[in-house]
Amino acid sequence: FTDGFNGGCEQLCLQQLVPLEDDPSSSNVLMFCGCVQEYKLAGDGRSCLLLSENCEGPKCSRQDVRFNDTLFGEMLHGYNNKTQQANLGQIFQMTFRDNNYIKDFPQLADGLMVIPLPVEEQCRGILSEPLPNLKLLSGDAQFSEAVGYPMVQQWRVRSNLYKVKLSSITLSTDVSKVLKTLSGESTRDELLAFLQQYGSHYVSEALFGSELSCNIFFPSKKAQQQLWLQYQKEATDQGVGGGGRRELKSVPFINYLLVLQKSQLLADDMVNGVEIRCEEKGSCPSGCHLCHHQAMVGGAPGKGRNGNGRNGEQPSPIPVLLEVSRIVPLYSLIQDNITKEAFKSATMSSYWCAGKGDVIDNWCRCDLSAFSKDGLPSCSPLKQPTLRLAPYLEPSSTTVALEWLDVEPLIGCKVSDYVIQHKRVEDPSEAEVYTGEVLSLMDDLFSGLSSSCVVAGKRSGDHPQPVVYSVVFKCLEPDSLYKFILYAVDNRGSHTDSSFVSVRTSCPVVDDSRAEEIADRVYNLYNGYTSGKEQQMAYNMLMEIPPPMLYRVQHHYNSHYEKFGDFVWRSEDELGPRKASLILRRVETISLYCRSLLRSTHIQSRTDTMAYIHCRSEEGRPPSNTWHSSLHDSHPACTERLISVQRNTYSNTKLR
Repeated sequence: FTDGFNGGCEQLCLQQLVPLEDDPSSSNVLMFCGCVQEYKLAGDGRSCLLLSENCEGPKCSRQDVRFNDTLFGEMLHGYNNKTQQANLGQIFQMTFRDNNYIKDFPQLADGLMVIPLPVEEQCRGILSEPLPNLKLLSGDAQFSEAVGYPMVQQWRVRSNLYKVKLSSITLSTDVSKVLKTLSGESTRDELLAFLQQYGSHYVSEALFGSELSCNIFFPSKKAQQQLWLQYQKEATDQGVGGGGRRELKSVPFINYLLVLQKSQLLADDMVNGVEIRCEEKGSCPSGCHLCHHQAMVGGAPGKGRNGNGRNGEQPSPIPVLLEVSRIVPLYSLIQDNITKEAFKSATMSSYWCAGKGDVIDNWCRCDLSAFSKDGLPSCSPLKQPTLRLAPYLEPSSTTVALEWLDVEPLIGCKVSDYVIQHKRVEDPSEAEVYTGEVLSLMDDLFSGLSSSCVVAGKRSGDHPQPVVYSVVFKCLEPDSLYKFILYAVDNRGSHTDSSFVSVRTSCPVVDDSRAEEIADRVYNLYNGYTSGKEQQMAYNMLMEIPPPMLYRVQHHYNSHYEKFGDFVWRSEDELGPRKASLILRRVETISLYCRSLLRSTHIQSRTDTMAYIHCRSEEGRPPSNTWHSSLHDSHPACTERLISVQRNTYSNTKLR
């Protein structure tokens, strides 16, 4: 492959394996000359020409793009830790002096250490546990008591995986030139301009490869459970039988769902509401069958599909950046301590104070230009909190649990309080005149001054959100639409934008066995000659039971005795139109949705016991310090408690 004189190349002699079109398992080795950074290949294809800043003419044409688009090139470029944007301005030199090769790939840039992951970690499908779809639990929450929360599962397949590290670094010429012009005396704007172009960090360790990730959206918990049980049952049956063309247990759940969607083997209600959305990074290797169902999904192919093999496939697809494992601040590259501190301050300002203030301890001192019309500093405003239904406790007829992530940053504006208000809404489009009950998390709920019907909690959440607040309303009206509104108050008294949740509480719990007994008694009272005493007994009985129970009595009566006359006609005949009208008018308060559920073939009541967090703070705060303190300064005593929630279970129900 070489003549002993660098192949006649002035600087670099490079090689690349290119699969043969007729036989992709075999490859040609192409040899060509290249140049180190700051040089370009001359017209003779062997010598290199220096690129200067003021160079003009054909000798200054742009360097061949394949050297700038080197494998794992993100490791040589800047990274913005706030936006998680990679491949910004080039930080390190991209030289090819060393024989840095890895099987099936062109020569790698110097300083990159590439480690293929073990075979057992390649082409491995991972299906997450089904969880409530949190995005649908905010705003006008999508919840049906008959089928449960909407659910989501993640399916992910990673392959062609490589761990990449920086083993050595050399600053690029451009970065070196810029850094020489900057010092500890440079303005913040000058330093921010550098960070804008090159990022705040560089990536020292990352995972590259290809990835197929899919979100499976189920319309309800009931649909997910039924489909999963059906999948397991068919997998077990085929696995035991062994006579099928293909054992289902080797088919991933997502592929099973895709086949069902195409063939519609199950009832429409079960599979039609399932939605699968997939995203592909890089190209799936031909040997990994788990990530080759993309054509069934109907999605567009991911990046890197332009291979050189037969039918456009690549034996070894180009790995792409999947996950950043370790980053290092750019200011660590600076030797001068004063300049390094200036860069560090600018980086902190950019991250926490929007580049319009300085970080002092754990707060932002905003510039004079970063004040609002109200005269309040605005360089580090609080984010809007997002209120949602608690995923661990579905609403019942009297209980609704809500939660939100804390929006107080580690550095910047502090949350003094959260304010939550709730009201019963008869008409969703009614004017926002009645605000309902307004509660302060700190002064009303944590202090215990509010009703025992409303309790608040605080717990540690997942990284990077350390705190989750919750509020449980325990004394609500059944079958009623409620609107809950939340906003945060900062330590200057300003309010964030509010978020809301609208949800209808579940239908009242009914004792279906008792309803059937009452229907039988009413039939016996109506049957034959009805005395005045029996008429009064029937009237009193039907007026005393709750409206949902009355509606269920009517359902059972018509189911068993309609051939002798339906409930309405028999009541008017036996009790008279006036009394019958008084009875039947009571069910008009039931919503159309609950009426559809109460027409179910079977209704069973059950009691769910769920854990929740209850917090109480013994220490109060003086009125003069209401806004200036942080919620994090309070330390309420929190305990885990249990709540019993009664629910109806419906079967054979046609839902809206």
